[in-house]
Amino acid sequence: MYKFAHITDCHLGAWRNPKLRDLNLKAFEQAISKCIAQSVNFIVITGDFFDINIPDLVPVKRAVEILKNAKDKGIAIYIIYGSHDFSPNTVSMIDILHSAGLFTKPVQMEQVDDKLRLQFISDPATGAKITGLSGRKGILDRKYYEMLDTANLESEDGFKIFLFHAPITEATPLELSHGDSVPLSLFPKGFDYYGGGHLHKRIEHKFNNYGIMIYPGPVFGSSFTDLENSAAGEKRGFYIITFDKDIQKVEFVEIKAIDILFHTVNGDQVSANIVDKKICELIEKIEPKDKIVLVKLKGIMSSGKRTDIEFGKYEDILSKNGAVVSSINRSGLSSVETRTVRVLGESKEEIEERIIKERTGSFKVDSTIIDEKTRQIIESRFVSEAAKQTSKDLLQNTKAEKMSNETVNDHQSRVLKNIKTVLKFN
Repeated sequence: MYKFAHITDCHLGAWRNPKLRDLNLKAFEQAISKCIAQSVNFIVITGDFFDINIPDLVPVKRAVEILKNAKDKGIAIYIIYGSHDFSPNTVSMIDILHSAGLFTKPVQMEQVDDKLRLQFISDPATGAKITGLSGRKGILDRKYYEMLDTANLESEDGFKIFLFHAPITEATPLELSHGDSVPLSLFPKGFDYYGGGHLHKRIEHKFNNYGIMIYPGPVFGSSFTDLENSAAGEKRGFYIITFDKDIQKVEFVEIKAIDILFHTVNGDQVSANIVDKKICELIEKIEPKDKIVLVKLKGIMSSGKRTDIEFGKYEDILSKNGAVVSSINRSGLSSVETRTVRVLGESKEEIEERIIKERTGSFKVDSTIIDEKTRQIIESRFVSEAAKQTSKDLLQNTKAEKMSNETVNDHQSRVLKNIKTVLKFN
């Protein structure tokens, strides 16, 4: 019998808050420690290991130490890119750590005619054959799957693992289906295990002619929505798969880095003073010591403004009472006096997705542009689905933070260079 672990969506370095950043690393370290304790033969990580392709070096250093501990115990590690840590234009941290021999990227491909042909990597200890596709941004995912030479993959014998970082249309829950997805029909049949990433939710599926498909979800989370879902009972962790010629056991291993409390306060059709009183009463009931405390406000107040409420005072009280992290989310609270913009979504990602879709949907190429090559260039970057992807890539690059070893000028030059690359300007 052999074992392998499947971890995904670590998003190391995602949090601005240093305590949340450390908790994220702690959860990942717990996962690797459990892999060592369970004597797994190898670990697969299906993308978004880091939150950006060139992350801050502090979480990188700690991540290297954690992975090296597993490697020194004889555990092989295989990592594919996710949509966050992949860059088609620059060298990513995944490339650097792969070149250093810390882990292996099991994505090797060549184009044969109009098809993408993947090659298998055989794990030395178990003989398991591993391949897959790294995550891309948006519509580029589907393009690669459409070009995939599935017949060549299906003809290979042995115990086979396919790694991917994309939502499968038929397996994606409705509440997570606002982005692009890849239909199951584009995946190769006959693999024993399909290890997915990208969806921040634990999902298990078994389709006819396909082996078991699993999205483990993140070990901690990279957004307050993830933390709210954890507080609501959604377990975080990873999977350990026991196999010989076939899969014998599938086990979910829970990781709980910290207790999380989540409460909502309804401010609909009441005054700002009443909302303030509700928050005060809630804070008095909470026992926050050694916990993350999240409070979300919702509704349209009948009078007063959000600025009438001293949110910082309540966050200070929670911190003084021992909360590791406290956050009062007031983005869903407005009043009839100030409400001018409609709420577009719950999470940052959902809001961005909807705004981009709304703004790019009506764009058309100027009819006065008669040069066909120019029109094709504009359409390939700024119309329909391409416009959405260009907008997302621009947004992602403009949000890039300055690295600890980088001057202001170097940071600005890097951002500008990446923006020019997205726009494909020479």
